[in-house]
Amino acid sequence: MEPLHPELRRALKEAHPGLTDETIDRVEELRARRFEIDPSAHPEEIARLDRERMQLINQHMPHYASVAQAFAATIAAAHRPPPPVVTIKRKDAKP
Repeated sequence: MEPLHPELRRALKEAHPGLTDETIDRVEELRARRFEIDPSAHPEEIARLDRERMQLINQHMPHYASVAQAFAATIAAAHRPPPPVVTIKRKDAKP
């Protein structure tokens, strides 16, 4: 799993005064651990990790979803290719 982009981390801290890197790291650790567990073999462990992660987000980052969406939109816009240039040539135009 990739860690949070540094700019997303910064945006989360701006939107949530008092938010620490340690809390963000713990949320990310819980998310990563979730994907290391076989859900059919350990559904209760996945549920526990999800509950703990959501509790941290609700307590320390209540605006997490909106900040992450705004960040994703910014990144998508930055990587969007420029619109194509269309040139219409007239048949009777001379080169």
